[in-house]
Amino acid sequence: MYLSARARLILEQFLSYSLPVTLKKLAKDLNVSERTVRRDMKEVEETLTSYDLQLKKENSMYHLQGTEKDIQNFRWYLMDLSYNEYSPEERQARILKTLLKEEDGIKLIALANELNVTVSTVSGDLNKLEEQLPTDVSIERKRGAGVSLQATEVSRRHLMSEIVGNQFPNYQLIKYFQEKEKSEATANWVEERLLNLVDESLLQKVEIRIRDWREQQAVQISDEAYSNLIVHLSIAVERIIDGSFVPSYQSEQEILSSSEYEVGKRLLADILEIDPEVVPEGEAVYAALYLRGLKSSKADKDFYENEDIQVILLAKKLIAAVETKLAKELPKEQLLKGLISHLKPTLRRLQQGMRIYNPLIQSIKQDYPDLFKVLRTAFDSVYSGAQAPDEEIGYLVLHFGAVLLQLESQNEFSALVVCASGIGTSRMLVTRLQQKIPQLKQLQTVSLFELGRKRKETKVDIIISTIDLGKVDFNYFLVSPILTEQEIMQIDIYLKNTENSFGKRAHKQQELQAELTILEAVDLLQERQLYHEVVLSVLSNFKYVHLKEQLVLTEDILRAVCTKLLEKDPTLDVELLIGILLRDEHWSGFGIPNTSIAMFHARDEMIRQPFFQVFHLAEKISVKGMDQSEMKVDKLILLLAPEKYSQQGLRVLSYISALFVDNPELLEVLDYGSDEEVSNYFVRSLLDFLTIQSES
Repeated sequence: MYLSARARLILEQFLSYSLPVTLKKLAKDLNVSERTVRRDMKEVEETLTSYDLQLKKENSMYHLQGTEKDIQNFRWYLMDLSYNEYSPEERQARILKTLLKEEDGIKLIALANELNVTVSTVSGDLNKLEEQLPTDVSIERKRGAGVSLQATEVSRRHLMSEIVGNQFPNYQLIKYFQEKEKSEATANWVEERLLNLVDESLLQKVEIRIRDWREQQAVQISDEAYSNLIVHLSIAVERIIDGSFVPSYQSEQEILSSSEYEVGKRLLADILEIDPEVVPEGEAVYAALYLRGLKSSKADKDFYENEDIQVILLAKKLIAAVETKLAKELPKEQLLKGLISHLKPTLRRLQQGMRIYNPLIQSIKQDYPDLFKVLRTAFDSVYSGAQAPDEEIGYLVLHFGAVLLQLESQNEFSALVVCASGIGTSRMLVTRLQQKIPQLKQLQTVSLFELGRKRKETKVDIIISTIDLGKVDFNYFLVSPILTEQEIMQIDIYLKNTENSFGKRAHKQQELQAELTILEAVDLLQERQLYHEVVLSVLSNFKYVHLKEQLVLTEDILRAVCTKLLEKDPTLDVELLIGILLRDEHWSGFGIPNTSIAMFHARDEMIRQPFFQVFHLAEKISVKGMDQSEMKVDKLILLLAPEKYSQQGLRVLSYISALFVDNPELLEVLDYGSDEEVSNYFVRSLLDFLTIQSES
């Protein structure tokens, strides 16, 4: 079907509205005149009619009318409609794509002919592009040579990835990866959207390799992060094939020994079908940085490195700053859980200058402007590095917004929610459902990858999705991640209309609930038993020791400390363990800011049991702090765990790590308490942890 670019934009805009709108607002949102919109309305209405939809007009307000299923189908079909012109945004994206690929420059007339516009139009588009480009990228115009893009290889790849991300709305790329049999029409649509920045067959190949790695290693990342990783690595491989390489990073030595570096090298070697040794170090580091920047899909995923303390410090400062600005006390433990998971990859991205694509940023700014300003100001005040882009702040808004909504409601819920954006988005949606639709009694959040399995395993009465699932054999509600009032009303009406059917199944549901309760009880008791076993093991190896040796070098002190571990485990290789403990010194320091404590972590296959020990030094020594400053410490914390350790075990050790952050009571006990008081403090804290786990 033929469709003009303007009509297509109008249709897309109507699909994004949750409430009736005037033509004046529509024109304003499209940055055109009302007259232009009126001129295209006939084409819009004819297109909608062919899909059993219509525009209803009441009191100068227009509203898209039709069944939810027809509207969903139309969203799907709209992407396949052809059109005979480019919108300004699409034109600029294609110009940028061409400049990214043509490193030697291209004449304006060639661009104009390709886009079927005048040279002056292209020149105007270039001016617009310059306003949007990052500060380290520029457009160079040379008489006779044309125009070219001045950018580093890394900046080029970032821009390519951003363009591709913008070309796939509503997680269409994720759905494309999920299709077992890809039709020719779908493949052609994907190829068109890739804008020749990456080959469609290469994209599939990269997706298969990353999916295998994700499943084999049981890596838990959000669908959005998964899709971004595929795009970034696909573009990297495409550039490598073209002979454009990333030079060695200044921080290369800091990451060469990391697990992400080895994974990145193996993935690139596998995709390129070469030996890992042949992969350039700069490319392996580039892949490793993106692997480090992955966003977990689990809110309770725990981390166990010195870097975690930096994250905990920043998260606590951020919460305190937001509380001050809102003049409201927030549930800190709940917020910390999600923020720690989110901020770790965020800090890595900020430190490495990596950009992230946030498809919700405009909606977040529009629906939560005040909270966005609060988070922007608060984060800038507690983070000393370069200013975070709006996309990063937007994700933080989702975390805090979800908690603020939850403060207003504590209802239970019942639904299966498909959400691909990660922790903050899913929490925002769940909490809003919880607040607005109290008749929902159970709820599970799942990714698109988990949906098929969850539908088979779980009996649900309603499916709510932030992703357009396309042509499926079941009914579902397609909603925005922020959940508009109209969407709430539609779900509410659906539940009220089917209320009687719930009653007919009441007895069966009670039986199922009883069965699930037994299974859940078994799982719960097993998990509690694991926590008790871990705490028992940690306490049995706990020591609070005064080191009498007057040593100055960190390595010598660690040697004295690790030698004492041989009493508990004679098989430990002391020198190897020292090397592991010092390995991350350049990436993150050991000193905990605002204390006189240094913390050393290690996980390795030679460590067979967990160790938590505290050492009081004879004299203060200088170490690098986690905020990169030099500091004096006289207490050393040692935390060791096996390489393959249970999530319960890691959660206990992470809890111990967090005890040393912003804890005046513990600092006072360590400075002035007796040996018995110090030991009793940690025993009491671990028992409190077990109590919390039992009650949750």
